[in-house]
Amino acid sequence: MTAPTGARLVCAVGLALALAVVGLPRSASAHPLDLGYLRIETRDTTVAIALDVHATAAARLVGLDPATVDAAALTARARALADASYRAAPLETELGACRWISARATLTGSTASLTGEAICPSRVRSIRWALPFVQGPHVSPTFQILVKAQLGDEDRVAIVDRARPSLDLAAAAAPAVSFPALVWTGVEHIGAAPDQWHDASGWRLPDGLDHILFLCALMLAGGTLWRILGIVSGFTLGHSITLALSALHIARPPASVIEPAIALSIAVVAAEALAGRSLSPDRSGGHRWTVAACFGLVHGFGFAGALDRLALSTGDRLWALLAYNLGVELGQIAIVLAAAPLLLALQRHRRFHPVVRALAAAILIAGTYWFVQRIA
Repeated sequence: MTAPTGARLVCAVGLALALAVVGLPRSASAHPLDLGYLRIETRDTTVAIALDVHATAAARLVGLDPATVDAAALTARARALADASYRAAPLETELGACRWISARATLTGSTASLTGEAICPSRVRSIRWALPFVQGPHVSPTFQILVKAQLGDEDRVAIVDRARPSLDLAAAAAPAVSFPALVWTGVEHIGAAPDQWHDASGWRLPDGLDHILFLCALMLAGGTLWRILGIVSGFTLGHSITLALSALHIARPPASVIEPAIALSIAVVAAEALAGRSLSPDRSGGHRWTVAACFGLVHGFGFAGALDRLALSTGDRLWALLAYNLGVELGQIAIVLAAAPLLLALQRHRRFHPVVRALAAAILIAGTYWFVQRIA
């Protein structure tokens, strides 16, 4: 292959990647609004629930245009929203199904709060409840509901998602927080779980794409496998700091700050790889460790804030955040081990450096796009 032909090929690859990445946010949102919060409170034979979801998700459940949804529209469709979400299957206790007696919907900012009450045939000590709407076509494939149920004098915490669409909770029957489930939630959150890449409809891009691209940008900037794993450990440190800050209620930055900061960190690391500043194998990468730690710090506030909304005890919150953090670290290691052989091989050979820069350019475009999108 002649030099001009090779240059044209590299340019073509770079352009194709750039166009593909620009299109990614339309088909696989970089950081979807894929968390809901369900609080269940029992009082003798009465069950009160409050389900909080993003207004866009609520609108889609009842066929409204998310761009035009407002408080009046949601309030008018309270019963339809209830039927499409928490009333889609009966809430059952030991002696049979409960009867719903109310349904309300309110809009606060971008959060739709769906509340309701049910009368049960006996005092509520256990709950069996399917929530099939989490498997429906109107929510993200990675949509999860964090659940806090107060049964008698005890609290139970669970996760409902596409793979676990049902609740089966009882007082004094299980630990308040399922450690393995929360570990797996951390793995899923960054797109490292197999079902994030493939479902019944075929192959698809994972919703943790921004995290994966960040890790790829770190690897494109060069270094050995062990050095990359060490740099990625900075992300875990950032998450650990977030855990402490959240548990002590010291800092709770808003999502409007966190989300653009995540996108900006992707762009910064990709820009460095594009400029070729880190293509030398003897570079220490200390600054990349710092960027990874900062990325972990801001990224971790999202899930920490979600658990705070459930008003868990300090012990349960620490336990849940520890499990989630462990899942994120395991997921990162899996992604690095899967991608590093190819990306580091490209980085080590000078003739492939144009390909490295083409990949970095694609990631830079994605990070910049997401940054502008999230600022807007």
